[in-house]
Amino acid sequence: MVYVMRAAIYCRISQDRAGAGLGVARQEEDCRVLCERKGWIVVEVYPDNDVSAYSGAPRPAWSRLLADVRDGNVDAIVGWHVDRLTRSPRELEDVIDLADKFGVELATVTGDVDLSTPTGRLVARMLGAAARHEAEHKAERQKRQRRQSAEAGKVAGGGHRPFGYEADRVTIIPDEAEIIRECVRRVLAMESLASIVRDLTERGITTTAGNSFKVTSLRQLLCRARISGRREHTPRSNWETTRPIIGDIVADAVWPGIINPEESDRVRAILTDPDRLTRQPGRVNSYLLTGLLICHCNARLVGRPRSGVPRYVCSNAPGYDSCGKTATNTKRTDDYIRDLVIVALDSPEFIALLRSQQALGSEASDAIKDDEQELEDLARDWAHKKITRREWMAVRVIIEQRLERNRAAEARESRRNVLRGFIGTLEEMYARWERMNVSQRRAVLNAALISVKVNPADPKKRWDPDRFVPEWIA
Repeated sequence: MVYVMRAAIYCRISQDRAGAGLGVARQEEDCRVLCERKGWIVVEVYPDNDVSAYSGAPRPAWSRLLADVRDGNVDAIVGWHVDRLTRSPRELEDVIDLADKFGVELATVTGDVDLSTPTGRLVARMLGAAARHEAEHKAERQKRQRRQSAEAGKVAGGGHRPFGYEADRVTIIPDEAEIIRECVRRVLAMESLASIVRDLTERGITTTAGNSFKVTSLRQLLCRARISGRREHTPRSNWETTRPIIGDIVADAVWPGIINPEESDRVRAILTDPDRLTRQPGRVNSYLLTGLLICHCNARLVGRPRSGVPRYVCSNAPGYDSCGKTATNTKRTDDYIRDLVIVALDSPEFIALLRSQQALGSEASDAIKDDEQELEDLARDWAHKKITRREWMAVRVIIEQRLERNRAAEARESRRNVLRGFIGTLEEMYARWERMNVSQRRAVLNAALISVKVNPADPKKRWDPDRFVPEWIA
């Protein structure tokens, strides 16, 4: 009885459509012709469509094929070319090991490779090395093309259209653009993203994918330089683990901006400020002074009701390094701190302070633009081989550290900007306060105060305002 070889056909095509432009279906057709000519029976076809053999991304069909070889279900692997199987020398060695251990044969439409002989294995390794070399060069070419496209301000990206723009990614959609402008105004007024997201959800406003906005997705939208008509680009080599929230701005874009660059820079500074108070996405804190009140033991007071009455307390729960002995009525404390801040904002001294800080904030904005231009010039010098990679990395670290400090200074100034839209006469400020939600009120307090220390209360007094010691902004 003649033994018939059991062949497994592996087909793969990546986004670059390599392999003579052949699709998976065409590869399979040619491989079946080869198997018929050899008298082999095709037991299964293993297709990995749109998956690169160089990128390191999982290839489910390839993994399943190797498992079937180990289980003795396959006698021969058939592909269109060696580089359709793998462009990784390490993976090729796995195939060679399987051929040595299980006697599996390797055949391709472009020519057989005898893995049972030293010469055949040498040929396979040479073909694999050549494929790897071409893949690496292709990756470098694509990287340069992406950089050049970014520096030309061209449209990029696939998937869903960007919010605010039509499918051509250039034409502005007026209704969505106005929503972006509204969100920008609210962020500049220091309203929390959680508060804005909740409002957008209640109004039925969704992303272009049809999903409700989340804190993360709204932050990403508002931090994109795209909405200010600018192109940003951050090479993957500069990522730490995932794509950073903000990239390097490299050019003016070919599409119009929805907001101006100055507004975009301020929003990006606010939303990437490490000092910005964060909490669980989508959760809006109903206690006005949470985060501002500090117990005399240096622990932060938290909002917690007692017998149905809201209070700020120094928690003594497990995990808290605190005294657990301080408490104050929420309503009376909120009103007192509100009055304290509004009266302070009515003073000439505070107005003078705001003006001096505004000048510093303007200097920080100018410094940010200078730093970003220096980074762009530095990258261009490295690309043109005017400096070494070591020199580029050393200088880049210094500029990025300075840029981070300047962005933090700009963020602090942006937090204070909310006061300029709030300050007026006492009557006007109280009226504006009443129209604000909790998040907006917190923004006013955070722009004026660093913290409020809460000392032990005088036991002889039902209400002791002297126990509150505010620490004002510089």
